[in-house]
Amino acid sequence: MLAANTLRVKLNLVMLPKLSILIIEDAPDLLEQIHTSITDSIDHFDRSDIDLTVLQASNVSEALQLVNTDGDIQAVIFSWDTTVNWEEITPDQQGKIANNSAVIDAIKAIRIELPVYVLGDAIKGLEIIDQTSGVEAFFYRNDIITDPESILGYIINDFDDRSETPFWTAYKDYAVEANDSWHTPGHSGGASFRHSPFISDFYRFFGRNVFVSDLSVSVDSLGSLSDSTHAIGKSQENVANTFHVRHSYFVTNGSSTSNKIILQTLLREGDEVIVDRNCHKSVHYGIVQARAMPLYLDSKLNAEYGIFAPPSLAQIKSMLEQHSNAKLIVLTGCTYDGILTDIKQVVDMAHARGVKVFIDEAWFAYSLFHPDFRHYSAIAAGADYVTHSAHKVVSAFSQASYIHVNDPDFDKDFFKEVYSIHTSTSPKYQIIASLDVCRKQLEMEGFKILNELLDNVNQLKQQVSQFKRIRILNPADFKKMFTHFETDNLGHDPLKILLDISALDYSNQEIHRFLMNEVGLEIEKFTHSTILVLLTLGGMRSKIVRLYNALKKLDSGSVSLNKSKRKSVLPAAIPPINLVTLPSDAFFSQRESIAWQDSVGRIAAGLVTPYPPGIPLLVPGQLIEQDHIDYIKALSSQKLTIQGLYDGELYVQKDNGKDTR
Repeated sequence: MLAANTLRVKLNLVMLPKLSILIIEDAPDLLEQIHTSITDSIDHFDRSDIDLTVLQASNVSEALQLVNTDGDIQAVIFSWDTTVNWEEITPDQQGKIANNSAVIDAIKAIRIELPVYVLGDAIKGLEIIDQTSGVEAFFYRNDIITDPESILGYIINDFDDRSETPFWTAYKDYAVEANDSWHTPGHSGGASFRHSPFISDFYRFFGRNVFVSDLSVSVDSLGSLSDSTHAIGKSQENVANTFHVRHSYFVTNGSSTSNKIILQTLLREGDEVIVDRNCHKSVHYGIVQARAMPLYLDSKLNAEYGIFAPPSLAQIKSMLEQHSNAKLIVLTGCTYDGILTDIKQVVDMAHARGVKVFIDEAWFAYSLFHPDFRHYSAIAAGADYVTHSAHKVVSAFSQASYIHVNDPDFDKDFFKEVYSIHTSTSPKYQIIASLDVCRKQLEMEGFKILNELLDNVNQLKQQVSQFKRIRILNPADFKKMFTHFETDNLGHDPLKILLDISALDYSNQEIHRFLMNEVGLEIEKFTHSTILVLLTLGGMRSKIVRLYNALKKLDSGSVSLNKSKRKSVLPAAIPPINLVTLPSDAFFSQRESIAWQDSVGRIAAGLVTPYPPGIPLLVPGQLIEQDHIDYIKALSSQKLTIQGLYDGELYVQKDNGKDTR
C-alpha cells in the first residue's frame, strides 16, 4: 500500500503545472543575489498547486537558448543594464539585437506569449518604457533584492491570469452542484437514461459527468453564446488576448459555419470576392448565401501526387489590379497537405487597394505559437479575418471553431446578427468549454508541445530516409512540383507528414486495410500516390513509433497483401470555371437533375467536387463544357468520391434548356 501511495504522489507531482522564472543578468554577484532572494521567497506563497523554479542566465545568448528550448519558462526577468556580448551571439541572432530593447523583441520572436519583466534604475524607468514594447512590468532593481515577494507575487498573479478558464471553471462548478433541474434538456441530468431498462447502457458508457454537464441556456450565470455575456464573454476575451486580435468568437458547429458567418457579414449581393478555387466548400456556399460574385483563382494541381498548391502571387496581384471593385480576398492559409502561403505578401497587396483579407486557417491553428510557423501565420501577417478549426489539430471537441477579427472597420452589430442566424440557441456547452481550455493549453504550453513534435518529426524523417520505397515529401519535392513554390516563398508544415507511397506494389485499399485492421492506425487522407499523416497536439511519441513500425513493414514488403501496380488516376489539369450568372441565381433557381453526360451547355446549379484532389470541378452559375464532362469520364472508372453527383446525375438550371456554347 505504501508503494502504491508513493507512486500516486509521484504521478501527481509530474502533472503539476510548471512555472519556471528565467533571470537575465550579466553581473555574477547581482545575478546570485536576485536568484537567492526570489528563490527564498517561494515558500512564502502557499502554492502547492504549481511547480515553481528559478533559472539563471549570465548572458543574452544563454538566455535565448533557454527560451528556445525550455518550454516550462513562463516568465523572464531581464536586467536592463545587461551587456550584449557580440561574440556570444549566434549568427542567426546577429543583426537582430542592437540594444536591450531588441533583446525583448528577440525573446518575443521565439515565444510571443512569454511575459518579460524589466529590472532597472528607478530614475530610468520611464525612459526604458519609452524605448521598448512588450514589457509586462518594470521593477526597481534594489526593491527586488529587499522585497522579492513584490515581483514574485506579480509574476504568479500574471501566471494565474494567463492560465484561467472562466467558462470551464464556472461550468464545472455548476455541474458538480447537482442542482434539481426543471429546465431543458429533457433527460434531467441523465435521469431518463439511468432509469430506463432500454437505454441505460448509453448512460453507463459515457458516465455521469457527461449527462450532468449537458446543460441548457437556462443557466444564466454561464452566459449567452449569442450575446457574449458573463463567463462565455470573458473566455472569448481571453482567446482574443492569446491570439493577439481585436475580437474572438466561439462557434460550436464547425469552421464551415464560421466561414459562412464571415462571408455573409462582409459581402452583399453582387459584390466581387477574389477566392481560391480550392477553398473549402463552406466558402463556396457562403458566397452563394451572400449572393456575391466570386472571381476564382486557379488551383495549382500536381496530378502525379494528387495534391495542390495555393494560387500564385502573380495571379493574385493581377486579379487585384483587374478588379478594383473587389471587396474581399479569401484564401486557404494552409492546405490539407500542409503547403503554406506567404500571407503577409497577400495582405500588403490587398490592403494597398482597400481589399479585406479573410484566411481560412482551419488546419493551422497553432501557427502563432512557434517561430518555425509564425511567418506563415495569418494573424501575424495582419489578415482581417481568420478562422481556426480548433478540433482539427489542437485540443478541442469536434465542431469547435474560433473566429478571429482584426479588421479596424469591423461592423460588430451586423456581425452579431449574422452570427445569431447561424448559431444555435441551444449550443453544446462541452464544446464551449473545450474552446476555453484549448486556449489555455496554447497559451501555457503550446510552444513546448510544438517543440517536442518538431523534434519527433525530425527523428522520424531521419529514420524513414533509410527506406527503399517509402519517403517523406519535403520542400525540395514541392519546388519540383510547383514552379511558384520558391518564387512565392511558399512553405510546408512539417507536422503534416506527406508520405510518397508510389513505389509500393500494393493498392491503396490494401495499404489502408493493413494500417487500420492489422496495425490499428487510422490515416487522415490517401491519394493514389500519397498518405497524409497529421501530427497534432495529441501526437505522442509512442504513436510515431507505431507508425514507423507499420511503414517499415510496408517498405520491406514483409506484409501479406495483394500486389497491384498503381498508376496516376488524375488528369493533368482541371478545366477552368466560366461563370455566366451569379452563383446564387443558379443555386436558388428552379432546377432539375440530369445525367452528367448530357449536361454540356447547361448552367450548373450545385457544387460538384471530386475527391481527390478536392478541388471543385463545377460551381453554381458555371457553364458546363465538354472539358468538364471529359474530366468526370477520366475519373469515372476509379474508386473516387464525387460529391454533387446523385445516382449519376447533377443539378442544372431548369430554365436554361438551350445550348449556350
